[in-house]
Amino acid sequence: MDHSRSYLLHKPRNTARRKRKLAVALIALMLLVLTVVFSVNLLSSFRSIHNSADWARALRLQKGGDERVYLLYGIDCWGANPYVDRLLLLHHDTANQNVSLLYIPGNTLVKTEDNLPAPLGRLYHELEGPDFIDLVQKLTGIAVHHYVAIEYQGIMVMGDYLGGIDSELLRGGEEDGDILLPEELERLKGWELYRYFLTANFHEQPWEHLKRQQKVLAAIWKGMEQKKTWHWPKMVRVLSPHLETDLSWRELTALRDQFAEYDFDEMILLSLPGEEKVITGFHCWKPDKKSLKRTVRLLNEGYLVNPEDVQIEVLNGSGIDGLAAEVAALLEQEGFQVTRTGNADHFNYTETEAIALGKTVDKARAAALHLPGASVLHRREREASADVRVVIGSDFAENPDGS
Repeated sequence: MDHSRSYLLHKPRNTARRKRKLAVALIALMLLVLTVVFSVNLLSSFRSIHNSADWARALRLQKGGDERVYLLYGIDCWGANPYVDRLLLLHHDTANQNVSLLYIPGNTLVKTEDNLPAPLGRLYHELEGPDFIDLVQKLTGIAVHHYVAIEYQGIMVMGDYLGGIDSELLRGGEEDGDILLPEELERLKGWELYRYFLTANFHEQPWEHLKRQQKVLAAIWKGMEQKKTWHWPKMVRVLSPHLETDLSWRELTALRDQFAEYDFDEMILLSLPGEEKVITGFHCWKPDKKSLKRTVRLLNEGYLVNPEDVQIEVLNGSGIDGLAAEVAALLEQEGFQVTRTGNADHFNYTETEAIALGKTVDKARAAALHLPGASVLHRREREASADVRVVIGSDFAENPDGS
């Protein structure tokens, strides 16, 4: 067969081009396969953290309106048994962008099924997840929509995995916290980080300790973010035995980003009301049910104000003798600070008014919650000596219980 010179010269060149195209296609296919394998591996790792059980999914369906409530709790070990060290209820009013935290000590006394008192945190190892969360809901009267549970052993594990946390990231103003940082260590690895996370100075208040713990968790998260993408499947597998939540990884990340700009000074901080008791040799926290009911009512109504932080002057606008003193006593019983009682500018008020004298009406709303039928008004007075002025109208004498 006769082949032209031109054909013989171009045939090898076309063959080389086809080989290059085939090689590129094979490389692209291999990269695609690796990407798929990596993505599947990463998603599988994330799913190990996400609790998708029916009861966990049902939490977010509970009535809440514009409110989202997150239960955060830390788990340590007492001997061989895990127990909950402390709990936080993060209450987010999405409509008004108000955030409050209710601190619950792990040794809070609750009643068991046998009607016997026991520390809430110690019951954790005896109960399934939904039963424990239900117990918290019964204690507080607040519906929980999401939860995040952290085992403190994970602090040690992640500290080692990340090669330690720079101690400078943990400094910053809290004198007690800085005292507890080992001066000789530039980076805190597993055990040192775990010990710093849990140890509280003898006169350190719970909120101060929580601020330090927040710094540790933020530093660990930052260390995770600095890892290369291909490290994430292994890193999440290392973390997964110590973290459980009903939130997906995307939701958890979004929640972290949402609250990253908040600090404790911008939140309303509430502690479970009660007193410390020694029972069978253990220090326990006995809740004050009446005060707790009032606190929860304020949260559920959206009036995120502590009555103890509100100064009120009560004026009689009805002309009925003794009515101002009666209302003042009622408000003081609820925890408000009554700074003055007296008469209004006239006695022809037919409706009771709670007048906000400061920048916002929140404190007036909190007071009005305890004055059936009261109207909430806002008349800012820069020189006012109280936060709220309550003017009692004749309607209160006619209907003191709001019926």
